[in-house]
Amino acid sequence: MFSLARLRKEPALAQYFAFVHPFFWPVLIWQLGRAVAQVRAAGRCGAMIRVMWWGGVRIEYLGDAAPSPSAYRPVEPTRKPWDDPCWSSSMPVEVEAQRPIFPRTRGGSVRLLRSLTKGACALPATADTS
Repeated sequence: MFSLARLRKEPALAQYFAFVHPFFWPVLIWQLGRAVAQVRAAGRCGAMIRVMWWGGVRIEYLGDAAPSPSAYRPVEPTRKPWDDPCWSSSMPVEVEAQRPIFPRTRGGSVRLLRSLTKGACALPATADTS
């Protein structure tokens, strides 16, 4: 036989026991067992229930249908793993060491530094006289 005081301390059931009067705890346990059986018989994962102060339990909404184990297929990767040789660079070591024109060293711009100081950026500021 199970102890109602022990079930009352169970985290999943504590909120129901706190709501129901202690005289009706056996009714609550009986009704929860019936609700679980009905949800399992319907083949659902869960349900939203309503608990009355006297221990009555009513199923308001049934959850989603349980997923079929045969329907599961693992996801196939869309790209190769990072340790695959296709991701390696074939650039010579001497060029990689100098890094003269790589965009990351120029603040994200591919243009050279002298081209950044020409044109509209190099015009003198004019006062707004409007």
